[in-house]
Amino acid sequence: MAVGAITNLDEVNTILLAGRADLCVLARAHLGDPYWTLHAAAAQGYAALPWPKQYLAVKPRSRRGFPSPPPRVRGRPLA
Repeated sequence: MAVGAITNLDEVNTILLAGRADLCVLARAHLGDPYWTLHAAAAQGYAALPWPKQYLAVKPRSRRGFPSPPPRVRGRPLA
């Protein structure tokens, strides 16, 4: 399990694909955006499972001619 200062999707993918951990635990990213995991899955095009009804209001939607908005990741910049 990897923890601490993991704030964006690229860091999670790098850690998992390199085999450095089987699980990444994010706290800070979820404090800034409670739907971070759903937004990250949508950003990667993963839509195999439907979003729960209560989360549909925050689901990124594409407008005609515009790409879907990127997931909102907030937090302190890495040093």
